[in-house]
Amino acid sequence: MPKLNKQQNKQLSPNKEHTNIKLTLWKKPIILLLLFFIFNILTAEKLGYALSGGGARGFAHIGVLKVLEEEGIYPDYIAGTSIGAVIGALYAMGYSANDLEDMCLTLNWNELISDTQKRKDLYIGQKRWTPYGNVIFELNESWIPQIPSSVFVANNLNLELFKLTAASSQINNFSDLPVPFICNATDLITGEGVTFTKGSLMQALRASISIPSLFEPFELNGHLYIDGGISQNMPINLLHEMGADKVLGIKVNSTLRKEENLNNFVDILDQTINIGITRNLNEHLDVCDLLIEPDLTNFASTDYQHIQSIIAAGEESARQMIDQIRAFKKELSLSPERIINFDKHLDNFPVANIFVYGNNTISAAKVREYLGLETGHTYTSEQIKKACINAWNSQSFKTIYPVLEKRNDDKYNLLVYVKEREHKHLAVNLVYNNDEQLMAGLVLSLDNYLLKNSRLLGELKLGGRNEFNLDYVKNFGEQWGAYYRLFPYVTEKTIYNYRDHYKTDSVKSTEWGINSGVGVFAKDLAIAELFIYSSQTNLHSDISQTPFLPKRSVISGFGVKGYHESLDDYSFPTSGARVFGKFNFSRYGEVSDYLYSCFQGRAEFYVPIMNLFSVYSEFNYGSYLNSFQQTNLDPFVISGIDGFMGYSRYEVSAPHYQIISAGISSLISKRFFLDIGIQSLRYSDQNIFENPEDWEYCGYLGFGYKNSILPVKLYVSLNEDKDLHSFLSVGYDFDIFFFSRR
Repeated sequence: MPKLNKQQNKQLSPNKEHTNIKLTLWKKPIILLLLFFIFNILTAEKLGYALSGGGARGFAHIGVLKVLEEEGIYPDYIAGTSIGAVIGALYAMGYSANDLEDMCLTLNWNELISDTQKRKDLYIGQKRWTPYGNVIFELNESWIPQIPSSVFVANNLNLELFKLTAASSQINNFSDLPVPFICNATDLITGEGVTFTKGSLMQALRASISIPSLFEPFELNGHLYIDGGISQNMPINLLHEMGADKVLGIKVNSTLRKEENLNNFVDILDQTINIGITRNLNEHLDVCDLLIEPDLTNFASTDYQHIQSIIAAGEESARQMIDQIRAFKKELSLSPERIINFDKHLDNFPVANIFVYGNNTISAAKVREYLGLETGHTYTSEQIKKACINAWNSQSFKTIYPVLEKRNDDKYNLLVYVKEREHKHLAVNLVYNNDEQLMAGLVLSLDNYLLKNSRLLGELKLGGRNEFNLDYVKNFGEQWGAYYRLFPYVTEKTIYNYRDHYKTDSVKSTEWGINSGVGVFAKDLAIAELFIYSSQTNLHSDISQTPFLPKRSVISGFGVKGYHESLDDYSFPTSGARVFGKFNFSRYGEVSDYLYSCFQGRAEFYVPIMNLFSVYSEFNYGSYLNSFQQTNLDPFVISGIDGFMGYSRYEVSAPHYQIISAGISSLISKRFFLDIGIQSLRYSDQNIFENPEDWEYCGYLGFGYKNSILPVKLYVSLNEDKDLHSFLSVGYDFDIFFFSRR
């Protein structure tokens, strides 16, 4: 290609001056826009939201936020306390008010704030003894019962907060959230307010929401924290420190109760806390540019069952203030939307390391074994949560919760914080039923005290039946494995004599014996055991009125038994199954050396139907497997609330029987239980399948009151002869050594 001379090149080149003019014309609007943008930034006012605490009343924040969103008002900063911190943190992560409403309505908050462990998820070895007491106290090093520091340790709440905030693990500083966030708590020792601006968002929220006496103080970095509302329930000054020019406050804490509404210690405790909160709060409200206080007089701080109504009340109150809200917006020069690289839906976490904190007697390796998580794998927040629940269900830990810590290589360290269960517990039982009358009991539980991975339960029971039981189990394995068991006991009880299957008279007796067994177990599936036993019964000769019973007798033998359970509740099940079977070969001595064998089994099934009710069925069978007639000292008692309810307890006995039950069970409300059903019974001196006899029938109606201390059951039955029978029990009417007995 020929080269061009200077003149030719000049002609072909654009005019330099013209080019400069064109560039200037293009640059002018850009510069103007840039200047306008800079001016807006410089003159824009930063708006902060201050969200107060208030327990369940705090869900009103969501209703207020919905209205503010509709008006196009969004915060530059958020500061929250207690439940206000939880709502504020999720909002700061980028969730809308509608998102928050959907979240909160989906969660079971009554379950979250409690320490409810789903019975169906417990390890099978724990189910044999759970529950074992109405009220349980920890024992200190001096064996003195300790009053709990709180009603709940809130492990369920810890795990749910982890799941809700897991995406925040991608950042370390709360100012890097889509909306910069800050929350506060109160140092229990110094009484000073503490702010959280970085680290684990879950831990910060858990510290802020530690309501005194309701939740256990939250331990973090050597400090104990309680609810932030104690020091400052409306963190307005924190917003000013962050750079907010204007503050919009939402106040949802309870108002002080009137005298007529202070009826118990819970009300008085709540009032005491609110006095301090209210006094502290009034000192800060004056610097709030706009205060929205929803009308929540119809709601208490514990009304977690009315979340939707509370949200609606917050929305309605905000709409009633719509003129003030719009006037407030006109005074604002809102900042442009903040753009930040944050994925609120992040839920895949490659785990590089697993670290355990807080363990004393349980090794870190054993904790990781309980979790079932491995390094080098990617897990979701739900998978990590379920792993912690699985470990918690072992009942080795009082609390266990995770924290995700991001590394420089985009992988995560999983930090697992545990608090081990105390080794020593004392349980107090008070039980009434119209069969045994009033009974009181003390149960001493020693977990991993004598040997690692062992439990010893000692029980002293006084009242309608006097007993002393000592049950010791040593496990080899955690979730599955083998065990050996030792069970010595002594009991004073009433023995009933039967003629033609019906009770004729009774006599007091004393029985002592020992059972021992070896077995295998599989996590939450089943137990199988081979056992031996020996017992001696002595009648009280001074009150004996019957010549049919020997003064002294000995029964010994061996057998095998198995147990499976997946019920959702011990006292009021609505789903799951329970199956128990036992075969034993025995020698009945003193009167005569007689060898006999027997089988007894029971199977219960509950199938829920559309969360409305459950269909219930039960099959109960027992038989002496030879021609031996029922011994008077080793009978099958087939009547009562645990058998055929058409007869009173101990009224009927037989060596061969079959009971079939079917009915409908339902939790008609949070606390009340209804049970309706029918039963059929046949029994005989011979094998009922070889010599069937007529069936007997009865119908029953049961009512229950469900609570964690003294559940109440009342059953009324009507048999074919139109005889009415009633059965009443108050407290856990259970034999915690049911599986251990022969």
